[in-house]
Amino acid sequence: MSSRKLRSRYGLTKAPFTKEVPTDELYEHPGIEKAIAQIKAALAGRSSCVLTGEAGTGKTFGWRAVEATLPSGTSRVSYIHNSTVNLRDFYRQLGAALGLEAKATPSALFRTITSHVEEIAAQKIRPVVVIDEAHLLPLPVLGHLHILLNYQRDSRSLLSLVLLGLPGLRDRLRRNALSSLGARLPMRIHLEPLAVEQVAEYLRHRMRMAGCSQEVFAEDAVLLVAEATGGVMRKIDVLAARTLDVACEGKSKLVDASVVGEAVELCAEALV
Repeated sequence: MSSRKLRSRYGLTKAPFTKEVPTDELYEHPGIEKAIAQIKAALAGRSSCVLTGEAGTGKTFGWRAVEATLPSGTSRVSYIHNSTVNLRDFYRQLGAALGLEAKATPSALFRTITSHVEEIAAQKIRPVVVIDEAHLLPLPVLGHLHILLNYQRDSRSLLSLVLLGLPGLRDRLRRNALSSLGARLPMRIHLEPLAVEQVAEYLRHRMRMAGCSQEVFAEDAVLLVAEATGGVMRKIDVLAARTLDVACEGKSKLVDASVVGEAVELCAEALV
């Protein structure tokens, strides 16, 4: 379906279910709103935290919303998204994110990084390290993170760590071998998928942000979207986008369950 026909049919100014969403247009269901508040509280308290949820529930969006509100000049965020690395490569990534010169060994990298953290902390700047897909971190890397948080004989908290990952990360952090790290991650936040009424709000919100002022998804359509996607926003985006394409082939602007059913068949593999 051409984007021109789709936009004309629904009065859209842009694609409604793209992943490229400006921070101020993010949909914040109660779970994400609470998560954002908790992360901000952890950082304000010079602490660290964990945010978990199924893929597509909004973890990265939630962090983006937090980062957008951090006071300018008081925080320095380093974001790491490749978590399937050994200890040396992890510190290489972190050093590069911090703009530091590469070193040959993990121990040299570690010393350089900790010295840098102490230097910028002395300038009243809070270093924040965000690790996405943290459930994929190898045990040796996870087991070393508590040392990264240890400064001046564990008497000061100079760095905040934010771990984003799938629910299995919570179970990993409960292991006895990671008890030292777990003790340094006091804030544990979990995002649930959207409930049916929130799916309706989400669809309405995304259409409205794209310029549509009319009601598009019928009640039975919302129920089927919620059932087919499990309330996971990433899957909702995939299905809703295909649903609009199917609807444009018909005469009615209203999307009902029959239209969603056809769209489900067309993108079934992406909804697994």
